[in-house]
Amino acid sequence: MKLKIGEKGFLRFLKRERHKVKMAEIISIHIVRKQKAPSESCNQVMVRTNFGIEGDYRSGKYQIGQITLVEAEIMDTVSSELGYDIPAGASRRQIMVGGITLNGLIGQNLRLGHVLVRVEDNCNPCNNMEKRIGPGAKDAMNNRGGIRCRVIEGGELHVGDKITVEDSSCPYYAKLSSFCFRIISYLRRLSNKA
Repeated sequence: MKLKIGEKGFLRFLKRERHKVKMAEIISIHIVRKQKAPSESCNQVMVRTNFGIEGDYRSGKYQIGQITLVEAEIMDTVSSELGYDIPAGASRRQIMVGGITLNGLIGQNLRLGHVLVRVEDNCNPCNNMEKRIGPGAKDAMNNRGGIRCRVIEGGELHVGDKITVEDSSCPYYAKLSSFCFRIISYLRRLSNKA
């Protein structure tokens, strides 16, 4: 392989700086035991396959948002933009992560420690943001409210667990599975309204 001018210096820079690159990891975990209750910070939780976090009322079978994630860096930016501190867990997302950009991961698998999830959709902010965080929060978090995931493999989840993006062993099956899961989720919501 032939290196172009400047690439050798760049490669030396990467080798020298690679130890400074922060790995993607779980910063905090928050559960809400019942609707309208305050979020509770946890150091570890049990995550069940096709369900979500045990003890969190928002988790459930066939829901698209069995687990929700938000970036710590986004919350810091939103806090600066709004001009006030945002309490931990106020975003109502269950897992705060650092060192990874989430919005581009829709349709991919993430390994959160021992837990494997499929990123299904963006988790757009709702009017609750105005109540839980403060005035202007919904608009400030627009297009950066985190992601919703479906749990493929459960397990124990800890603050500090590393996060990696995993290739799906069969991308067509993964897409079909996500499509079927969305249909089941939609039909369950319709049956609950009837």
